[in-house]
Amino acid sequence: MKSKFFKNLSIPYPYLFHTKRNLIIASALSIVIFLINYYFTQNTITDKPYACLTASVVTFLSILFFTEFVPKVFFTAEIKENWNTVREFFFTIGILISIAIFQNSFLYPFKSGVKSNFFLSLINTFSYVILIGTIPILIIIWINYVIILKENLRSVKAYNKELEKELKQKDKEVVLSIKTNNVNETLILDLTTFLFAKSEGNYVDVYTKNLNSVDIKPYRISIQKLLNSLSDYSFVLSTHRSYIINIKNIRRTSGNARNYKISFPDVSHEVPVSRSKFKLFKEEFDKYYK
Repeated sequence: MKSKFFKNLSIPYPYLFHTKRNLIIASALSIVIFLINYYFTQNTITDKPYACLTASVVTFLSILFFTEFVPKVFFTAEIKENWNTVREFFFTIGILISIAIFQNSFLYPFKSGVKSNFFLSLINTFSYVILIGTIPILIIIWINYVIILKENLRSVKAYNKELEKELKQKDKEVVLSIKTNNVNETLILDLTTFLFAKSEGNYVDVYTKNLNSVDIKPYRISIQKLLNSLSDYSFVLSTHRSYIINIKNIRRTSGNARNYKISFPDVSHEVPVSRSKFKLFKEEFDKYYK
């Protein structure tokens, strides 16, 4: 139980201190300090309004000093990266101690009856800050941690939903109906099974895969017209003036930029990649296989 407790104390915690946040915290606490001193302190302070205003300003400056100056001098990027709940707790306590020291130093002249007890006043202020501030700080840190954790979980869930949606969209069958040059003929092309198309005079042979075989069917259409019909799909591109391929269904490649060949499953001959189209092919190929 004890080891679990100490483990929970050192769980990762984001380093949230930045200038904008520090200014907000300093402003809010300085206002709170002013109101507490003005309405709830005993009549042991001379020139009370001025003393309360001084306490408020001192609080503002001491918070900025500790949250801006100390991290820049003593905190490395690695410390901030490995921030945890223990560091958050002691850093917040440090802010309170800083407030206590500055408060006591600047407000001491306003206090009556303690002229000869400066250090006793400092110890009393220090003890007061630690005793009063420790429990609320622990509660605030834990609540903040739970809120951050829930926000992160919501963000992760939202991201996973979007990712799942995108993956489903990618895996979804895309079936196109393409009009050919033959009035009574329509090319029904399933892009998940489409391998490549090869120009043969006025016709184009379309290669599609089945379970253990490849279907080859000619259509009266130009290779350029077919390519234009598939322009919305980056994984379908021309590698040669006579060929259009589906990058997703490539089995292997061979050769170099001068003599590059592409192989598809269950197809005996290889598809060439012309030198003028090699760069474009490699760019698109790397998107899917790197």
